[in-house]
Amino acid sequence: MKTIAVGSLLVLLFVPFTFFGSPLSADDWSGFLGPGAASVAAEAVLPKKIDETSHVAWKVALPAKGASSPIVIGDNVVVTCSGGLGDKQDELMVVCLDKNSGDVKWEQNFWATGRCLCHPLSANAAPTPATDGERIFAFYSSNDIACLDLDGNLLWYRGLAADRPKAGNDVGMSSSPVVIDGVVVVQVENQGDSFATGLDARTGKTVWAQDRNKKAVYATPLPVATREGKTLVLLQSADKIDVLDPKTGEVKFQQEGRVSTVSSACVVDDTIFAPMDGTSTFTVASDGKIEPKWNQAKIRAGSPSYQVNGDSIFTCNSGGILKIWDRETGEKKKEARIEGSYWSTPVIADGHMYCFGQDGVFRLVDLHLGKEDKPEVVQKFKFVVPTEDGSEEEPKGEVFLGSPAVSGNAMYVRSDKFLWKFEESK
Repeated sequence: MKTIAVGSLLVLLFVPFTFFGSPLSADDWSGFLGPGAASVAAEAVLPKKIDETSHVAWKVALPAKGASSPIVIGDNVVVTCSGGLGDKQDELMVVCLDKNSGDVKWEQNFWATGRCLCHPLSANAAPTPATDGERIFAFYSSNDIACLDLDGNLLWYRGLAADRPKAGNDVGMSSSPVVIDGVVVVQVENQGDSFATGLDARTGKTVWAQDRNKKAVYATPLPVATREGKTLVLLQSADKIDVLDPKTGEVKFQQEGRVSTVSSACVVDDTIFAPMDGTSTFTVASDGKIEPKWNQAKIRAGSPSYQVNGDSIFTCNSGGILKIWDRETGEKKKEARIEGSYWSTPVIADGHMYCFGQDGVFRLVDLHLGKEDKPEVVQKFKFVVPTEDGSEEEPKGEVFLGSPAVSGNAMYVRSDKFLWKFEESK
């Protein structure tokens, strides 16, 4: 285990190594909700039965809790955790496991420099880490960000609260970082000192920074590729969406409206699906310009974000109401009550939706794509935390807040206490 205490604004560590970083591949799940933030693994064939024993390739105990999702880069599965005494959660952790064996390759620990308070259900480790194929960027609700190489060596560390000590809120923040063309973009919109910034991925130095609305936003920035091959970044605020140049912070496009501050936008092909005025879609037209396509006030993502697959949009609210909408028109196609309570965004693979509830209950939903049948729960299982004294009282369910990651035909799922790999038997 490697542990480093960091308390300064910017720490750069020059480690004697050479980057042979493999480029991101189709099997990598490199950030929040995977490719396009659509939480879809269209080509994956995942197990059709999930429980404590079925199709479990491995299960590993985590050192502390977290609401972040795992990411997959090459043979590495990376997850963040946070712990400490009481509600403070000032110990920050990055854990890397071997994708095949589940063995812990390395763990890095840091001390937070910013506000650590968060809702008891959540964690300081709420944002999902991101990778550019060479480096891992682990961001926390305390506005601390660490950059590590794939071997766990610390390259740089920023305590962003050193510049903006009033940034934060009492329930924590969860916007995840994204990395675009050598710049790490983080969004810190809150009731205090709100800002967004771009950091040099290699050095951690500030490339640009801008003030943002003083209202909490939990949605994650979205990379958007233009037809000219340039990648921009979309930021959600409560009253607008902005499309920025990630290298300069310059606003290229702005659209006002009532925007969800919890569920995140996604992009599939050349269409952006944004939780604005219900749902608004945009076509990515040219450098810095997106064109409105259609709006449907009835489509409202809940705490989970959208999934977009084939010709359909999927919304599953926190109360377990699943609705399927036509991708081109916004008209409703199907609706079903699957029950459960969700913060984690489900993942779709092979015509099925994999739903992990905050109460520990997993539900597998057959979406009956291309059929008249409504979505149907075909399997249900509760993951429980055994009581320490072995008493017969009903044990509590695992807490699932992070969304699954998929690589190949395997799914990686974290709870507060464990990380699982589920895979079809070979």
